[in-house]
Amino acid sequence: MNIVSTGERSSTGERYRASTVAAFEAAVLVRCTGVCGGGGRARALGGTRVRTAFAHAPSNLQPGVLAEFNRSVAADRLVELLEAAGHSASVHRYTAGTRHRYEIFRVLTGTDTGPFLDRAWQQGYVDLCGAPELPRSARQVRHARQLAESAWRGVLLVSGPSRSGSPGLRVPDLETATVLIRAGRMLSMPVRMSTRPGGQLLLVMPQAAAA
Repeated sequence: MNIVSTGERSSTGERYRASTVAAFEAAVLVRCTGVCGGGGRARALGGTRVRTAFAHAPSNLQPGVLAEFNRSVAADRLVELLEAAGHSASVHRYTAGTRHRYEIFRVLTGTDTGPFLDRAWQQGYVDLCGAPELPRSARQVRHARQLAESAWRGVLLVSGPSRSGSPGLRVPDLETATVLIRAGRMLSMPVRMSTRPGGQLLLVMPQAAAA
């Protein structure tokens, strides 16, 4: 006999889904940082500068450092998301630069967080972009919509316009762009993509133009 009540099972399931949404948003946030021109120039363009613990991280990254930002709001949001997903993290603030000084906000976390975010990204990608053979339940559709909203929260927080000031958001790779396009459709937000040097450029189109 299962002694766990239906209400308790539902509450546990909702907490689990909330944690997976938080983990996916954290993964999107980390993937999309520092892509608005690359290197230190990203500080002047998208407002963030990052080094990540993902597979393409540079070899000189210190153990335990997940990302670096020059905006405290991005670093604080990443910490909040990681804690919601069950991973402790903290922000270390320091000043960098020589002639032109600027603040860096470094997110510190356990060495297992990078692989955890990789898995969260892969699962979120499947949930948003997969083509299930069977129709989705109302709960699955609601969860996918929450993932879609979290994906756009992440990219809007850390990505930014191109150097010329033209509209659009730069994202680092085709997989990330695919997620955001699918998420945009789910949110009735038509998105078009073009490939540019250094990544993909996403444009949110007016409804009339997308028709």
